[in-house]
Amino acid sequence: MEKKTLASLCFFLIVLLAAQEAVVQIEACEKPSKFFSGACIGSSGNQQCGYLCRRGEGLLSGSCKNLKCVCAC
Repeated sequence: MEKKTLASLCFFLIVLLAAQEAVVQIEACEKPSKFFSGACIGSSGNQQCGYLCRRGEGLLSGSCKNLKCVCAC
């Protein structure tokens, strides 16, 4: 019984670490929006930024960072 618990814990930790690696790789691909103009402020700015990144540029998402619209690849 103790070996099964240890094996389960090790498996869980490996899966958790692999998931964190995947998140880091996704966050690494960001670039400024080509279509967003002006300051990216508030929830309406976030919504418009996300829309332009997804629909206009064909990327995964977009959000406001440091008053600029940044798209995620």
